[in-house]
Amino acid sequence: MIIYKYLFHRFIIGLLVSLTVLVSIEIFFSFTAELKHLNTGNYNMLLLTKYIILNIPKSMEIMFPYAVLIGSMLSLGAMSSDMEFVSMQSAGISIPKIIAIILIQAFLLSSIFYYVTDSLVPKYSNKAEMKKNFALNKKLIFNKNGVWFKDKNTFVKINEIYSDKKLRDIMIYSYDDNNSLYLIKGIGHAEFIDNKWHLKEINETLINNSLITKKSYKEEYTDVLINRKLIKIKTNKSSSLSLDNVNQNISYLIKNNLDADLQKKIYWEKIFMPLSTVVMLFLSMPFIFGKHRSANISKRLILGLFIGIGFFIVTSILPNLGMVFGILPFINVLLPHILFIVLGKYLLEYQLRDGIR
Repeated sequence: MIIYKYLFHRFIIGLLVSLTVLVSIEIFFSFTAELKHLNTGNYNMLLLTKYIILNIPKSMEIMFPYAVLIGSMLSLGAMSSDMEFVSMQSAGISIPKIIAIILIQAFLLSSIFYYVTDSLVPKYSNKAEMKKNFALNKKLIFNKNGVWFKDKNTFVKINEIYSDKKLRDIMIYSYDDNNSLYLIKGIGHAEFIDNKWHLKEINETLINNSLITKKSYKEEYTDVLINRKLIKIKTNKSSSLSLDNVNQNISYLIKNNLDADLQKKIYWEKIFMPLSTVVMLFLSMPFIFGKHRSANISKRLILGLFIGIGFFIVTSILPNLGMVFGILPFINVLLPHILFIVLGKYLLEYQLRDGIR
Protein backbone atom coordinates (compact mmCIF):
# COMPACT_ATOMS: atom_id res chain seq x y z
CA MET A 1 0.00 0.00 0.00
CA ILE A 2 2.91 2.36 0.64
CA ILE A 3 4.10 1.88 -2.95
CA TYR A 4 0.55 2.38 -4.29
CA LYS A 5 0.10 5.60 -2.32
CA TYR A 6 3.54 6.88 -3.29
CA LEU A 7 2.94 6.24 -7.02
CA PHE A 8 -0.48 7.91 -6.83
CA HIS A 9 1.00 10.87 -4.93
CA ARG A 10 3.67 11.44 -7.58
CA PHE A 11 1.18 10.91 -10.39
CA ILE A 12 -1.44 13.31 -8.96
CA ILE A 13 1.13 16.08 -8.35
CA GLY A 14 2.30 15.89 -11.98
CA LEU A 15 -1.32 15.83 -13.18
CA LEU A 16 -2.39 18.86 -11.13
CA VAL A 17 0.63 20.93 -12.16
CA SER A 18 0.15 20.06 -15.85
CA LEU A 19 -3.63 20.63 -15.73
CA THR A 20 -3.16 24.04 -14.07
CA VAL A 21 -0.62 25.14 -16.69
CA LEU A 22 -2.59 23.81 -19.68
CA VAL A 23 -5.92 25.26 -18.50
CA SER A 24 -4.22 28.61 -17.87
CA ILE A 25 -2.87 28.60 -21.42
CA GLU A 26 -6.32 27.62 -22.77
CA ILE A 27 -7.97 30.44 -20.80
CA PHE A 28 -5.38 32.95 -22.06
CA PHE A 29 -5.93 32.02 -25.71
CA SER A 30 -9.72 31.98 -25.24
CA PHE A 31 -9.56 35.43 -23.69
CA THR A 32 -7.45 36.87 -26.52
CA ALA A 33 -9.75 35.24 -29.11
CA GLU A 34 -12.82 36.81 -27.49
CA LEU A 35 -11.32 40.31 -27.50
CA LYS A 36 -12.28 40.72 -31.17
CA HIS A 37 -15.97 40.59 -30.12
CA LEU A 38 -15.52 43.09 -27.29
CA ASN A 39 -17.94 46.07 -27.42
CA THR A 40 -19.89 44.44 -30.25
CA GLY A 41 -23.59 44.72 -29.45
CA ASN A 42 -23.96 44.29 -25.68
CA TYR A 43 -20.82 42.15 -25.34
CA ASN A 44 -18.79 44.07 -22.76
CA MET A 45 -15.83 43.11 -20.56
CA LEU A 46 -18.11 41.80 -17.79
CA LEU A 47 -19.87 39.38 -20.15
CA LEU A 48 -16.55 38.36 -21.68
CA THR A 49 -15.20 37.53 -18.21
CA LYS A 50 -18.34 35.55 -17.36
CA TYR A 51 -18.01 33.66 -20.65
CA ILE A 52 -14.41 32.68 -19.87
CA ILE A 53 -15.22 31.63 -16.28
CA LEU A 54 -18.24 29.54 -17.32
CA ASN A 55 -16.08 27.72 -19.89
CA ILE A 56 -13.38 26.73 -17.37
CA PRO A 57 -14.94 23.24 -16.79
CA LYS A 58 -14.94 22.73 -20.56
CA SER A 59 -11.27 23.78 -20.75
CA MET A 60 -10.43 21.33 -17.95
CA GLU A 61 -12.23 18.51 -19.78
CA ILE A 62 -10.41 19.25 -23.04
CA MET A 63 -6.98 19.46 -21.41
CA PHE A 64 -7.37 16.59 -18.95
CA PRO A 65 -6.03 13.76 -21.20
CA TYR A 66 -2.99 15.83 -22.17
CA ALA A 67 -2.43 16.80 -18.53
CA VAL A 68 -2.46 13.11 -17.61
CA LEU A 69 0.04 12.38 -20.37
CA ILE A 70 2.42 15.27 -19.69
CA GLY A 71 2.08 15.06 -15.90
CA SER A 72 2.90 11.35 -15.90
CA MET A 73 5.90 11.85 -18.17
CA LEU A 74 7.23 14.58 -15.89
CA SER A 75 6.65 12.91 -12.52
CA LEU A 76 7.21 9.26 -13.47
CA GLY A 77 10.07 10.24 -15.76
CA ALA A 78 11.79 11.95 -12.84
CA MET A 79 11.30 8.81 -10.75
CA SER A 80 12.82 6.72 -13.53
CA SER A 81 15.83 9.06 -13.84
CA ASP A 82 16.37 8.85 -10.06
CA MET A 83 16.35 5.04 -10.28
CA GLU A 84 13.34 4.80 -7.98
CA PHE A 85 11.82 2.08 -10.14
CA VAL A 86 15.03 0.07 -9.81
CA SER A 87 14.60 0.28 -6.04
CA MET A 88 11.01 -0.92 -6.38
CA GLN A 89 12.20 -3.84 -8.48
CA SER A 90 14.70 -4.77 -5.81
CA ALA A 91 11.73 -4.87 -3.41
CA GLY A 92 10.05 -7.42 -5.67
CA ILE A 93 7.73 -5.15 -7.69
CA SER A 94 8.19 -5.73 -11.41
CA ILE A 95 7.90 -3.08 -14.13
CA PRO A 96 4.67 -4.62 -15.57
CA LYS A 97 3.12 -4.42 -12.10
CA ILE A 98 4.18 -0.79 -11.67
CA ILE A 99 2.66 0.05 -15.07
CA ALA A 100 -0.55 -1.80 -14.15
CA ILE A 101 -0.84 0.15 -10.87
CA ILE A 102 -0.37 3.48 -12.68
CA LEU A 103 -2.89 2.65 -15.42
CA ILE A 104 -5.54 1.42 -12.96
CA GLN A 105 -5.14 4.57 -10.84
CA ALA A 106 -5.36 6.73 -13.97
CA PHE A 107 -8.49 4.90 -15.16
CA LEU A 108 -10.29 5.29 -11.80
CA LEU A 109 -9.32 8.96 -11.57
CA SER A 110 -10.40 9.58 -15.19
CA SER A 111 -13.75 7.84 -14.65
CA ILE A 112 -14.50 10.05 -11.63
CA PHE A 113 -13.35 13.18 -13.47
CA TYR A 114 -15.47 12.55 -16.58
CA TYR A 115 -18.48 11.57 -14.46
CA VAL A 116 -18.33 14.94 -12.69
CA THR A 117 -17.64 17.02 -15.81
CA ASP A 118 -20.40 15.23 -17.76
CA SER A 119 -22.96 17.26 -15.84
CA LEU A 120 -20.91 20.43 -15.24
CA VAL A 121 -19.62 21.11 -18.77
CA PRO A 122 -22.99 21.09 -20.63
CA LYS A 123 -24.62 23.18 -17.92
CA TYR A 124 -22.04 25.97 -17.85
CA SER A 125 -20.81 25.94 -21.46
CA ASN A 126 -24.39 26.17 -22.80
CA LYS A 127 -25.08 29.05 -20.41
CA ALA A 128 -21.89 30.76 -21.59
CA GLU A 129 -22.76 30.39 -25.28
CA MET A 130 -26.33 31.59 -24.69
CA LYS A 131 -25.14 34.74 -22.89
CA LYS A 132 -22.63 35.47 -25.63
CA ASN A 133 -25.06 34.85 -28.51
CA PHE A 134 -27.77 37.03 -26.98
CA ALA A 135 -25.27 39.83 -26.34
CA LEU A 136 -23.96 39.65 -29.93
CA ASN A 137 -27.36 38.80 -31.44
CA LYS A 138 -25.43 36.03 -33.15
CA LYS A 139 -26.88 33.23 -35.24
CA LEU A 140 -25.99 29.69 -34.22
CA ILE A 141 -26.69 28.40 -37.71
CA PHE A 142 -27.12 30.28 -40.97
CA ASN A 143 -27.30 28.50 -44.31
CA LYS A 144 -28.25 30.07 -47.60
CA ASN A 145 -30.88 27.39 -48.23
CA GLY A 146 -31.95 27.12 -44.58
CA VAL A 147 -31.72 24.26 -42.11
CA TRP A 148 -34.28 21.47 -42.46
CA PHE A 149 -35.88 19.49 -39.64
CA LYS A 150 -38.33 16.60 -39.63
CA ASP A 151 -40.72 16.35 -36.70
CA LYS A 152 -43.16 13.44 -37.18
CA ASN A 153 -45.28 14.41 -40.26
CA THR A 154 -43.99 17.98 -40.36
CA PHE A 155 -41.03 19.39 -42.26
CA VAL A 156 -39.59 22.67 -40.98
CA LYS A 157 -37.10 24.95 -42.70
CA ILE A 158 -35.44 27.59 -40.51
CA ASN A 159 -33.17 30.21 -42.04
CA GLU A 160 -31.91 31.81 -38.84
CA ILE A 161 -31.33 30.08 -35.49
CA TYR A 162 -30.15 32.20 -32.56
CA SER A 163 -30.89 29.60 -29.85
CA ASP A 164 -33.39 26.80 -29.25
CA LYS A 165 -35.75 29.58 -28.01
CA LYS A 166 -35.25 32.20 -30.71
CA LEU A 167 -35.85 31.54 -34.43
CA ARG A 168 -36.47 33.65 -37.53
CA ASP A 169 -37.68 33.14 -41.10
CA ILE A 170 -39.44 29.76 -40.70
CA MET A 171 -41.38 27.69 -43.23
CA ILE A 172 -43.51 24.74 -42.07
CA TYR A 173 -44.90 22.01 -44.36
CA SER A 174 -47.42 19.71 -42.64
CA TYR A 175 -48.64 16.40 -44.09
CA ASP A 176 -51.58 14.22 -43.08
CA ASP A 177 -51.52 10.44 -42.51
CA ASN A 178 -51.90 9.90 -46.27
CA ASN A 179 -48.75 11.92 -46.94
CA SER A 180 -50.77 14.73 -48.52
CA LEU A 181 -49.72 18.33 -47.96
CA TYR A 182 -52.44 20.23 -46.11
CA LEU A 183 -50.67 23.23 -44.54
CA ILE A 184 -47.89 25.66 -45.50
CA LYS A 185 -47.04 28.14 -42.79
CA GLY A 186 -44.56 31.01 -42.92
CA ILE A 187 -43.38 32.66 -39.69
CA GLY A 188 -41.20 35.75 -39.54
CA HIS A 189 -40.14 35.45 -35.91
CA ALA A 190 -40.61 32.81 -33.16
CA GLU A 191 -39.56 33.05 -29.51
CA PHE A 192 -40.17 30.55 -26.70
CA ILE A 193 -41.51 32.47 -23.68
CA ASP A 194 -43.20 31.03 -20.56
CA ASN A 195 -43.45 27.52 -22.08
CA LYS A 196 -45.22 28.85 -25.20
CA TRP A 197 -44.08 29.86 -28.66
CA HIS A 198 -44.73 33.52 -29.42
CA LEU A 199 -45.07 33.80 -33.23
CA LYS A 200 -45.03 36.99 -35.30
CA GLU A 201 -45.70 37.79 -38.98
CA ILE A 202 -47.61 34.59 -39.79
CA ASN A 203 -48.88 33.56 -43.23
CA GLU A 204 -50.87 30.32 -43.60
CA THR A 205 -51.93 28.44 -46.71
CA LEU A 206 -54.51 25.69 -46.04
CA ILE A 207 -54.95 23.06 -48.74
CA ASN A 208 -58.21 21.05 -48.71
CA ASN A 209 -58.51 19.08 -51.94
CA SER A 210 -58.94 21.78 -54.59
CA LEU A 211 -59.76 24.50 -52.08
CA ILE A 212 -56.86 26.73 -51.04
CA THR A 213 -57.30 29.25 -48.22
CA LYS A 214 -54.79 31.91 -47.17
CA LYS A 215 -54.68 33.64 -43.79
CA SER A 216 -52.38 36.16 -42.16
CA TYR A 217 -51.79 37.03 -38.49
CA LYS A 218 -49.63 39.61 -36.77
CA GLU A 219 -48.96 37.32 -33.83
CA GLU A 220 -50.01 33.99 -32.32
CA TYR A 221 -49.28 31.90 -29.22
CA THR A 222 -48.98 28.13 -29.55
CA ASP A 223 -47.72 25.16 -27.54
CA VAL A 224 -46.49 23.33 -30.63
CA LEU A 225 -44.10 24.62 -33.28
CA ILE A 226 -41.03 22.40 -33.42
CA ASN A 227 -39.54 20.12 -30.81
CA ARG A 228 -36.73 22.10 -29.21
CA LYS A 229 -34.78 18.87 -28.78
CA LEU A 230 -34.32 18.74 -32.56
CA ILE A 231 -32.81 22.23 -32.55
CA LYS A 232 -30.47 21.31 -29.70
CA ILE A 233 -29.37 18.15 -31.55
CA LYS A 234 -28.56 20.27 -34.59
CA THR A 235 -26.88 23.20 -32.85
CA ASN A 236 -25.18 21.85 -29.72
CA LYS A 237 -21.60 20.66 -29.98
CA SER A 238 -20.78 17.19 -28.65
CA SER A 239 -18.77 18.79 -25.83
CA SER A 240 -21.92 20.65 -24.73
CA LEU A 241 -24.00 17.49 -24.37
CA SER A 242 -24.18 15.26 -21.32
CA LEU A 243 -24.30 11.49 -21.69
CA ASP A 244 -27.96 11.56 -20.65
CA ASN A 245 -28.70 14.23 -23.30
CA VAL A 246 -27.07 12.12 -26.00
CA ASN A 247 -29.01 9.04 -24.90
CA GLN A 248 -32.27 11.00 -25.08
CA ASN A 249 -31.33 12.32 -28.51
CA ILE A 250 -30.71 8.79 -29.79
CA SER A 251 -34.08 7.59 -28.49
CA TYR A 252 -35.86 10.57 -30.03
CA LEU A 253 -34.20 10.17 -33.45
CA ILE A 254 -34.91 6.43 -33.58
CA LYS A 255 -38.53 7.02 -32.55
CA ASN A 256 -38.96 9.49 -35.43
CA ASN A 257 -37.16 7.25 -37.98
CA LEU A 258 -34.21 9.64 -38.27
CA ASP A 259 -30.52 8.83 -38.59
CA ALA A 260 -28.99 8.49 -35.10
CA ASP A 261 -25.47 7.32 -36.09
CA LEU A 262 -23.81 10.66 -35.31
CA GLN A 263 -25.37 10.77 -31.83
CA LYS A 264 -24.38 7.12 -31.27
CA LYS A 265 -20.79 8.00 -32.19
CA ILE A 266 -20.83 10.86 -29.68
CA TYR A 267 -22.30 8.51 -27.07
CA TRP A 268 -19.55 5.90 -27.45
CA GLU A 269 -16.83 8.56 -27.57
CA LYS A 270 -18.03 9.82 -24.19
CA ILE A 271 -18.22 6.27 -22.78
CA PHE A 272 -14.66 5.54 -23.96
CA MET A 273 -13.13 8.81 -22.69
CA PRO A 274 -11.59 7.22 -19.54
CA LEU A 275 -10.19 4.40 -21.69
CA SER A 276 -8.87 6.94 -24.23
CA THR A 277 -6.99 8.75 -21.46
CA VAL A 278 -5.47 5.50 -20.20
CA VAL A 279 -4.48 4.40 -23.72
CA MET A 280 -2.76 7.74 -24.27
CA LEU A 281 -0.92 7.26 -20.98
CA PHE A 282 -0.02 3.67 -21.89
CA LEU A 283 1.60 4.94 -25.10
CA SER A 284 3.99 7.04 -23.01
CA MET A 285 5.20 4.10 -20.91
CA PRO A 286 7.98 3.07 -23.36
CA PHE A 287 9.54 6.53 -22.92
CA ILE A 288 9.41 6.26 -19.14
CA PHE A 289 10.62 2.69 -18.61
CA GLY A 290 12.47 1.98 -21.84
CA LYS A 291 15.87 3.00 -23.09
CA HIS A 292 14.75 6.64 -23.47
CA ARG A 293 14.35 6.98 -19.72
CA SER A 294 17.69 8.78 -19.50
CA ALA A 295 16.61 11.45 -21.99
CA ASN A 296 16.10 14.96 -20.62
CA ILE A 297 12.71 16.28 -19.57
CA SER A 298 12.21 18.49 -22.63
CA LYS A 299 12.73 15.58 -25.02
CA ARG A 300 10.24 13.47 -23.06
CA LEU A 301 7.74 16.33 -23.16
CA ILE A 302 8.05 16.71 -26.93
CA LEU A 303 7.66 12.96 -27.42
CA GLY A 304 4.59 13.00 -25.19
CA LEU A 305 3.02 15.86 -27.13
CA PHE A 306 3.57 14.05 -30.42
CA ILE A 307 1.96 10.93 -28.96
CA GLY A 308 -1.04 12.92 -27.75
CA ILE A 309 -1.48 14.76 -31.05
CA GLY A 310 -1.14 11.54 -33.05
CA PHE A 311 -3.63 9.70 -30.87
CA PHE A 312 -6.09 12.62 -31.02
CA ILE A 313 -5.89 12.87 -34.84
CA VAL A 314 -6.38 9.16 -35.43
CA THR A 315 -9.22 8.78 -32.90
CA SER A 316 -10.94 11.79 -34.51
CA ILE A 317 -10.53 10.71 -38.15
CA LEU A 318 -11.18 6.96 -38.04
CA PRO A 319 -14.70 7.09 -36.48
CA ASN A 320 -15.79 9.68 -39.06
CA LEU A 321 -14.37 7.59 -41.90
CA GLY A 322 -16.15 4.55 -40.49
CA MET A 323 -19.46 6.44 -40.58
CA VAL A 324 -18.92 7.20 -44.28
CA PHE A 325 -18.49 3.48 -44.96
CA GLY A 326 -21.50 2.56 -42.82
CA ILE A 327 -19.60 0.81 -40.00
CA LEU A 328 -21.33 0.60 -36.63
CA PRO A 329 -20.51 3.60 -34.37
CA PHE A 330 -19.39 1.28 -31.54
CA ILE A 331 -16.82 -0.40 -33.84
CA ASN A 332 -15.73 2.99 -35.22
CA VAL A 333 -14.84 4.28 -31.76
CA LEU A 334 -13.42 1.02 -30.37
CA LEU A 335 -11.12 0.19 -33.31
CA PRO A 336 -8.60 3.08 -32.86
CA HIS A 337 -8.24 2.18 -29.17
CA ILE A 338 -7.44 -1.44 -30.03
CA LEU A 339 -4.90 -0.34 -32.65
CA PHE A 340 -3.11 1.97 -30.20
CA ILE A 341 -3.16 -0.62 -27.40
CA VAL A 342 -1.44 -3.11 -29.74
CA LEU A 343 1.03 -0.40 -30.84
CA GLY A 344 1.76 0.59 -27.23
CA LYS A 345 2.34 -3.03 -26.21
CA TYR A 346 4.75 -3.53 -29.10
CA LEU A 347 6.67 -0.32 -28.32
CA LEU A 348 6.91 -1.17 -24.62
CA GLU A 349 8.24 -4.68 -25.27
CA TYR A 350 10.69 -3.31 -27.83
CA GLN A 351 11.98 -0.58 -25.49
CA LEU A 352 12.29 -2.84 -22.46
CA ARG A 353 14.69 -5.13 -24.30
CA ASP A 354 17.41 -2.48 -23.89
CA GLY A 355 15.97 -0.82 -20.77
CA ILE A 356 15.07 -1.88 -17.23
CA ARG A 357 13.74 -5.40 -16.91
